[in-house]
Amino acid sequence: MGTPASRGHWVVVDLETTGLGAGAEITEIGAVSVRDGRITDEFSSLARPSRPIPPFITSLTGITPAMVADADPIASVLDRFMEWSGLDGESAPVLVAHNASFDVGFLRRAARASGRPWPKPRVADTLALARLALPRPLVRNHKLATIASYFGTATTPEHRALGDARATAEVLLGFIDLLASAGATDVEDLVALSEVSPSRRPSTPPFVAELPTTPGVYHFVNTSGDTLYVGSASSLRSRVSSYYTRAEKRPKVQRMVSLACGVRSFPTSSVLEARIRELRDIATLAPPYNSASRRQASQHWVVRDGHRALVTRAVSLEDLPRALGPFGTRQHATRAADAIRRALDEAGASDATAFIDEAVAATSLIVPTALTEAMTRLSAQGLFEPAARARDDLSAYMAGVERSTMRPILAAPRIVWGTRRDAGQAGWIVHVASFGRLVSSVVVPPQADPTPWIELATSTPPVETDGLAARAASWSESSLISAQLCEAGTRLIEWNSPLPWAQPMVSPLRDGRLRELLAQATAHPGERAQR
Repeated sequence: MGTPASRGHWVVVDLETTGLGAGAEITEIGAVSVRDGRITDEFSSLARPSRPIPPFITSLTGITPAMVADADPIASVLDRFMEWSGLDGESAPVLVAHNASFDVGFLRRAARASGRPWPKPRVADTLALARLALPRPLVRNHKLATIASYFGTATTPEHRALGDARATAEVLLGFIDLLASAGATDVEDLVALSEVSPSRRPSTPPFVAELPTTPGVYHFVNTSGDTLYVGSASSLRSRVSSYYTRAEKRPKVQRMVSLACGVRSFPTSSVLEARIRELRDIATLAPPYNSASRRQASQHWVVRDGHRALVTRAVSLEDLPRALGPFGTRQHATRAADAIRRALDEAGASDATAFIDEAVAATSLIVPTALTEAMTRLSAQGLFEPAARARDDLSAYMAGVERSTMRPILAAPRIVWGTRRDAGQAGWIVHVASFGRLVSSVVVPPQADPTPWIELATSTPPVETDGLAARAASWSESSLISAQLCEAGTRLIEWNSPLPWAQPMVSPLRDGRLRELLAQATAHPGERAQR
């Protein structure tokens, strides 16, 4: 018999660190002890790192260099934490964290650096439990704040160690109740469910060998016939078989495969068709194990409203040339609007209307120029946090500029183009899009006159849009079409759009150094992936 989880002894820990890499250090340990379903004790201490805390970490956690200047080094803090927790005792509690590999990894490295052995306690991971028990769309993601909100915890996670440890403890108690109804009632059950991968990798089922080698879409299904996961591939057989190899290490996908009993396949004539059908099927079926492409219908734009940049959910086809976007979230669009406002203030432009029109049309470098100058000035003054905010606003603006390259496609009643078939197959494929939506694709046999095939492909009338941009398809689908039109070897057959398929000579996208700077800026680990 195991120990009932509701009566178990758990130590729930959360760390704040100077970053995510192997050279990062712990700046704060927060922990709570849970016995018999309630918090019985707490531990909290700052730790003095040997290196400065990066400004973007300070902006995330609120822990400043001054706060840790007089704190004990991590060796002393770890000694006190281990004595308090009892993790190296004979009746050690279970160590709990959200994304436990992060926290346990840092504690293990700190112990090694301090010259003390790591006791290897049993570990329960509330992130792993969340991925297993609360698949999307039950929750939008598995970050601690999202799961805490799902369970209605009294403590709101705010990237401070003790508060986040309290929230994680409440989440743990929520999972103890939730999983008990599924038969996981013991401490040992929760530890086993937290393992990073299933105990046994499923062998490759016979049906995989029967799948075609053509492009297409695949649906993993369970015993009830419900779709668990949707994907696309250039070769259905090769892609599906890869899920049953040791190369597949994603814990969530491994769990999905262990639940699946079959695969439905839908061959297509091209990879483009496969990717677009994948997007449409995800939007229609909302499979629980698909995390990407779930918010395709969400779109936001930045437009001028009087003397200010405004975020709006809808733009008419007539106003499309004067709209920046589309953005997938309102928050992202708001940051782009903030970039325009900040650039307007920095530039001191006398004509705000003309400035904003130029900014949303993305026809000049006025926004990048003003904000890069502001970033340089603020950094020189040691104001790193305001400089980082300006950088993030500029990054959002540049994302909108890049998305705006789709405007000619979104405005086009019909575009016809041809591409060579995938994987070296002979012949061409003629595609037709209308207002950003792929409406037909036809394979032209090798050495055949393409005229009748083009006529067949273009026999479909334009789609209805009600005069609004990006209503015929998701912006994700239109983005795929835009990317293929830019590929080498694509042949444009018909261009029926009020906007030209070209970019202004002074487009911000022309500046490769700026794009490289922003790529580096947005790649920093400013936020833990699942915390």
